Amino acid sequence: MTDTTRDPILAVRPGDGWLVTVAHPDDETFGCGSVIARAATLGAEVTVVCATRGEAGETVPGSVGDGDLGAVREGELRRAAARLGVARIELLGYRDSGFDGEPPAGSLCAAPVAEVAGHLERLLRDARPAVVLTLDGSDGHRDHLHVGAATRAALARLDGPPPVLAEHCLPNSLLRRWLDEMRAVRPDTAYHSLDPAALGRSDAEITDVLDTSAVLGLREAAIAEHRSQVSPFEGLSDALRRAFLTTDHLARVHLVAHSR
Repeated sequence: MTDTTRDPILAVRPGDGWLVTVAHPDDETFGCGSVIARAATLGAEVTVVCATRGEAGETVPGSVGDGDLGAVREGELRRAAARLGVARIELLGYRDSGFDGEPPAGSLCAAPVAEVAGHLERLLRDARPAVVLTLDGSDGHRDHLHVGAATRAALARLDGPPPVLAEHCLPNSLLRRWLDEMRAVRPDTAYHSLDPAALGRSDAEITDVLDTSAVLGLREAAIAEHRSQVSPFEGLSDALRRAFLTTDHLARVHLVAHSR
């Protein structure tokens, strides 16, 4: 019998199913890696669904050579996920849409939300997770927003009580600290032109703050596996880096149980 009184995010138990939906390799690590590692360490069976192989990503010079970037990044995803304790990886097979311009044929954003949702619905019915986790897309990347929309659409198709849906967020207060530090250490960049009020997620929308310091080593090991990508935490002060990597913020999304 399902324990409906237990919160599956705060009180993870062995065997709990978690399904994480992301757009690109490294989203699972740079974005919500500590949340994944915490759940897996507590015994959850975590499935990561990655929509693309990150073919349009910018790379660290010399990290790929003449190799296929998609293949390189898929390998990084699999190694990083293993570090985090992920039990299963599913690739949807879309191409990376890039940041802007007309989405290329076969890319994630060229596919209707309903189509992507259909793939996610199949995986949701198979995995039957207690928790679904995705990124909130507040960085504005269109692939992140597309996966989030497809995730919500897929969950709306399910019968019965829905799983808990949470979006991983970066709160505005934390990103203001980041912006202040960037202005100090890189005053000649475009960071000074950013509107502090528009950064990240409003702190008022954060529903859960998780202490993930116990899995910092696992997160750092997973970050190191994404060798082709520049870590967003590179160059931060020790204090700010730790603030990003040891405390995670979620915003729960209310889902209405579907009935036929």
